Amino acid sequence: MNGTDTQALLDAKEVKRILRCSLPLVYLMADRGQLPCVRWQCPSATGKPRSMVRFKLADIQAFIEANYKKSTR
Repeated sequence: MNGTDTQALLDAKEVKRILRCSLPLVYLMADRGQLPCVRWQCPSATGKPRSMVRFKLADIQAFIEANYKKSTR
């Protein structure tokens, strides 16, 4: 992934690495609407539908900036 391509789609594991948090937390924040994401259904090897989730790098960067708190010390 090119670090300057803000339209790149990231999977949840990549977002986890960027935010340094757990994978369940990434999915929870996506479910709550805290992290914008793209979702779609696709078939799995077993034939059951599976939900795919991807995140835009620009959205993750915006989330970080919006939640950044400078130290007041």
